[in-house]
Amino acid sequence: MLVSIIIPTSNGEKTLPEVLNSILIQDYKNLEIIIIDNGSKDNTEKIIEKFLIENDLNLKYFKYENKLGHAGAINEGIKKASGDFVLILHDDMKLGEKNWISSMLKVFERKEVGVSSSLLVTSPFKLNGINKAFSYIYILGWHKIVNIPEQEVLFTGLNNDIIRREVIEKIGMFDNTYPYSMHDIDFSEKVRRLGYKIILNPKVHVEHLLSSYQRSLKSHLIKAWQYGFPSTLILKRYKYLPNLDNFLFFIFIIFFFMSFFINKFDILLYISIAITLLTLPLEQPNFYGKNKLKNRGKKLIISYILSSLFYLLNKNAFFLFLGGSVIFYRTLKSSIESLKELKDIKTSLQIIIFYLIWSFINGLAVFAGIFKFLIAYDKVKLSAQ
Repeated sequence: MLVSIIIPTSNGEKTLPEVLNSILIQDYKNLEIIIIDNGSKDNTEKIIEKFLIENDLNLKYFKYENKLGHAGAINEGIKKASGDFVLILHDDMKLGEKNWISSMLKVFERKEVGVSSSLLVTSPFKLNGINKAFSYIYILGWHKIVNIPEQEVLFTGLNNDIIRREVIEKIGMFDNTYPYSMHDIDFSEKVRRLGYKIILNPKVHVEHLLSSYQRSLKSHLIKAWQYGFPSTLILKRYKYLPNLDNFLFFIFIIFFFMSFFINKFDILLYISIAITLLTLPLEQPNFYGKNKLKNRGKKLIISYILSSLFYLLNKNAFFLFLGGSVIFYRTLKSSIESLKELKDIKTSLQIIIFYLIWSFINGLAVFAGIFKFLIAYDKVKLSAQ
């Protein structure tokens, strides 16, 4: 069986060599590598030329001057691929074991499996500066290899996934309508609705090296916007809202400040309760398939208990904790976790500061997306599959 490895890259000169070397040592050799250069301005092309000279690999390189978008770059790779299976691999995802591909292919012995992903590990011990903090805030992955069973999950990230070719043929190309992100959620929904399963294979892992777009404070805050803005498109198609907790955090911070200037506290209170109740069915399905209504219900109960307690101290604080309880909990949990693992107070304090900032920006982006895609702009047509 031929496996086509599609690597969309953009300014990947710092990580591509490690990724390609991890492919080179695989025990499974029936491979073709297709690199789609998504408008790189660095030395990516020279690095690949050097790699081809020094190694015997079935590698094809295609450079595009204009950015295609992540989904668009993957689509270009699919058009050029001829494998029975397609591996979508980010340019900063290093295969962790020599038997990574062969182990992943074993999962497909079950006919109902359409997509298989491995463990994704982002080790904060190997990161520098602010990147350590953001590995506890939003960056994908476990912090170390974990011992969990193989299991069905509801979503795939399209960054270290092997996909059965027939699944792509039935679904069609990846949806490049989504700006920045969310095409992975869209794809996962289509896979499951066709009756295929998405399986997490924890026997192997990839090491997340962090791309050039995830190595500075500015880039991390840009990601907050990019991950939030297209959320409304998922809401329109699948009736749930990714980043819902951050959206509520943003909304109720606004309510918190409004409460100091608006005398009609009761009106704000009733509107707040209505908003929280309306969001009950909008919870995103859990990665591991846990009941989403139960998850949202727990969050609401905790938020109402904490906001009511703080109301007794200062009534304006009701809004702050109604929308922020979940975010405050995650912030403290991540900060404490980092302190236990890294023994670094500076990183723990950075997490407390930037977790709240990142969540606020992400929630603002969701709000902006709602205004653009749901209220003021209706030219984007998405047909549910």
